Amino acid sequence: MQVTPSVPDRPLAGDDVFEHLPGFQLGERLRATDKAVTVAGRWRGEEVVAKQLTSTDRHWVKRFAHEVTAYQVFAASPPPWRTPRLHYAAQRLLVIQRLPGAPPHTDRYPPRLPEATVTGMIDALAAFAAWQPPAGPLRKPATDLPARIRRYTAAGDLPVDDQHTLVAAVTAAPAQFGHGDPLPSNALSTGNDPLIFIDFEFVGFYPGGADLALLGLWLGRHDPAAEQRCAQTAAAAGHLHSYRAMRVLWVAREQRLYHGLFDTAGDHRQWLGVQATAAIAAFRETARA
Repeated sequence: MQVTPSVPDRPLAGDDVFEHLPGFQLGERLRATDKAVTVAGRWRGEEVVAKQLTSTDRHWVKRFAHEVTAYQVFAASPPPWRTPRLHYAAQRLLVIQRLPGAPPHTDRYPPRLPEATVTGMIDALAAFAAWQPPAGPLRKPATDLPARIRRYTAAGDLPVDDQHTLVAAVTAAPAQFGHGDPLPSNALSTGNDPLIFIDFEFVGFYPGGADLALLGLWLGRHDPAAEQRCAQTAAAAGHLHSYRAMRVLWVAREQRLYHGLFDTAGDHRQWLGVQATAAIAAFRETARA
């Protein structure tokens, strides 16, 4: 069932609430955010996960529709990693197959993770980057990065002197399919099978190394060696310059997200400030090379 990419703000309809889905047996709540609630359950004799979009913000409505589209593309043209099967979708509700495994961690900036877990996440992102989706919505840029750079620069989040070189770096870099949100909480690990990423709201084409730059930022808060591995992996693939450009953008985004949020002591905000300075210096180094 195709989901309309954008709909007017409105209350949740009956087919947008998992409690109203005929035959759905509600299980444990898996996650709740300010935009969605995710629960486990059973439907038509199978273990499933149901995700209900609670936000009426047009951005999240569009992202939700994009995720459903991704499941449909994966079903028609399976990628080389395991993906949940889509069972049902309405404009703000989807039901997917529940795959085995658990997230390596649920914190945005997790403590140091086992080396095997870090390797599994890097390998999973390499599989994304190597896949060529069919012509259609997943072959498009996931976001307008030049526009984001101009917006961040105008807001004072990026140095004016770096605007043009950042735009050049992200537009000239070879584009790769990417996950776009490789949080440890968006991964599943069984300890036996290869680690996989789920939650596909942001999949699409990105400059090479973009996923690694984001993963390295999140892991590097408590494990700088993990960030170094991500950078080395990007460099080995020939994407160090775009990796560093994307790290500048990701750090700026995190600073915007954390401004006045989650961090009353200010320690994390200070760490992000240090990372921003270092990221810009590293980017300028490769830009001059």
